[in-house]
Amino acid sequence: MKLNKGQIIELDVTSLAYGGLGVSHYNDITIFVKGGLPGDKLKAKIYKKKKNYLEAYSVEKIQKSDFFTEPQCEHYGICGGCSLQDLNYNEQLNQKYLQVKDLFNRIGKFSSIPINNIVGCKQHYGYRNKMEFSYSSNKWIVDLNEKEKEMNGPAFGLHVKSRFDKIVDINDCHINGKLANKIFQFIKQNLHEYNITPFDIKKRTGFLKNIIIRQGHATNEILVNFIITESDNSCLVPITQNLIKNFNEIKSVLCSTVKKNSGSSFSDEEKILWGEDYITEKIDDSIYKISSNSFFQTNSKQAKVLYDLIIDIADFKGNEIVYDLYCGTGSIGLHIAKYVKMVYGIEVVMSAVIDAIENAKNNKIKNIHFFHGDLINAFKTNEELKLIPKPDIIILDPPRAGIHENTLNEILKFNSIKIIYISCNPSTQARDIKLLSENNYKIKNIQPVDMFPHTPHIENIVLMEKYE
Repeated sequence: MKLNKGQIIELDVTSLAYGGLGVSHYNDITIFVKGGLPGDKLKAKIYKKKKNYLEAYSVEKIQKSDFFTEPQCEHYGICGGCSLQDLNYNEQLNQKYLQVKDLFNRIGKFSSIPINNIVGCKQHYGYRNKMEFSYSSNKWIVDLNEKEKEMNGPAFGLHVKSRFDKIVDINDCHINGKLANKIFQFIKQNLHEYNITPFDIKKRTGFLKNIIIRQGHATNEILVNFIITESDNSCLVPITQNLIKNFNEIKSVLCSTVKKNSGSSFSDEEKILWGEDYITEKIDDSIYKISSNSFFQTNSKQAKVLYDLIIDIADFKGNEIVYDLYCGTGSIGLHIAKYVKMVYGIEVVMSAVIDAIENAKNNKIKNIHFFHGDLINAFKTNEELKLIPKPDIIILDPPRAGIHENTLNEILKFNSIKIIYISCNPSTQARDIKLLSENNYKIKNIQPVDMFPHTPHIENIVLMEKYE
């Protein structure tokens, strides 16, 4: 039977694909279903046809999955912040494990490699230490019967699922830290009180685009960064004063000016409105300085679990030279430093390198050095890097897009004994590891870790060893 766009069919959802869509089959056709959970029997409407699969969305649940659980969030299903709150947590872990297995089989062509059981997260809610909220005139109308009432005022919250132009006006974010949530709610009141002009992403007009709130979960320190489109920040002064008056935990209030057509919150024009330009966080016995633009693991408590797993998997002997590539603020390198001879970290974001150097100094860790550079050409152009000893072990923790092929080829030239690849995107990780495996490296260990409950994201550690 031929299926067409707009057609409604009954489907049984068998699993979740990487990214969170339900997987079902109609005859021999694979159909990915938005809003489908493993075990659901539902009616779905086809909205997209591809060469090898179809995409549909759930229009009616005939029979709910046995794994269904009532979501905590009132905005769940509309807000794009998380998408698995209605799936039992143990089943979330099971599905993420199966996704890693599938990606390494399908993309990496690794059919018989053992994968360790996924390590879960003890804290399922309130775990994030950083959230970026949007302030927009393009509010998503939840109740059409109260459209006029809901149209009043801008939206302060998160993007609607799969929409760049619409923002859900949220009251609470359950995966965000509790203290950060209180500050979010306080800022929301102040934005309305002082009539701050929201940004309109369609017209590219308006003053305030985003607000980033970072929270040190172990230190209770808060950083607030207003992302604005004009250099005059005087309208933020009363809000800043109210924040520091009401929250002793606030250590840093900043504003960063970006261009109106920019899709990023990163800015070279950053000003301190109050306090410092950073906060600190503690993992294990180490204190980390975190600037507004620096990468740091978003789940502080689970980061220790991740880093301890790296130590276990690496099986350090104490005499190794380690390269920590894409090192961010140096948290992995600093955590492992006492188990090895020397660590060399390389990072492209200068503010993160500065933080990493200070982190090493503040924690009195002397067997680690950090360098600024883009790994596409750093080892060719940086004269200092040419002088450091070759690595026995290379640790990779790249962005979601993975590693450029040219960088992988440079890594291969070091001929290191071990490569440990940590990724928040197992699909690009499997692609990169396939290339490494074609150049005399063999997978010895795969360890998935859940860093982000109720979201489709998966962290994965892979150990590879050199063979001749």
